Amino acid sequence: MALSFATDIRPLFRDGDVACMKPAGIALDEAAWMCVPANAQLVYGAVAAGTMPPDAPWEKETVAKFKEWMDAGCPA
Repeated sequence: MALSFATDIRPLFRDGDVACMKPAGIALDEAAWMCVPANAQLVYGAVAAGTMPPDAPWEKETVAKFKEWMDAGCPA
């Protein structure tokens, strides 16, 4: 089954994560921003390194799902 931003990736980000990153110009809740491969790569780097979200790193499976979505071309 193909992954999409709307159904698979957007729900990974909590409202607090979105609000925290907005001032930095990182729009975790906007497909138009997140579906740009360079932007997705920026976010992936942070979640893969465990620096985002700041309270607890994502599970390996969640990071893998995000990578799979990126590898598929960041579909909306």
